[in-house]
Amino acid sequence: MPYIMDSPFKAISILYRKSHIWLNNGCVPYHLTAAQAVVILIVCDFDGLTQDEITKRLSLDKSVIAKTVTKLEETGFLIRSTNAKDKRTYDIHPTEKAWEVYPFIKEQIEACFRQITQHMTDTERKEFQRLLLLAAEAALALED
Repeated sequence: MPYIMDSPFKAISILYRKSHIWLNNGCVPYHLTAAQAVVILIVCDFDGLTQDEITKRLSLDKSVIAKTVTKLEETGFLIRSTNAKDKRTYDIHPTEKAWEVYPFIKEQIEACFRQITQHMTDTERKEFQRLLLLAAEAALALED
């Protein structure tokens, strides 16, 4: 089977699937899925966000985030409370358990990135990361 891609969208799809498989496998010791790990990561990165901010930052469906946050709350990784300014909004904060797993999740994500960039030089890896972030920012800007 040839590995030559004739479309960047096929390549993006493969990278997404493979990175989630690797992250799922890496997070098994903590009984987390890749989706749950990414939510913990972003909540810890910002030391708390509203549920709507998580949805926007990850560009995922509100119901997906609500289910993920509920599961993480049930398993003791997140705390959800009603926002003081807007009673229709929830504030999401990491627990000590989330902070404990946070460095591990960051390591797993870095390991996934190293796997997908293993045939790149350090310069190429940095440029690839810069271009990925630029493309993601452009995609998110279209939603505003």
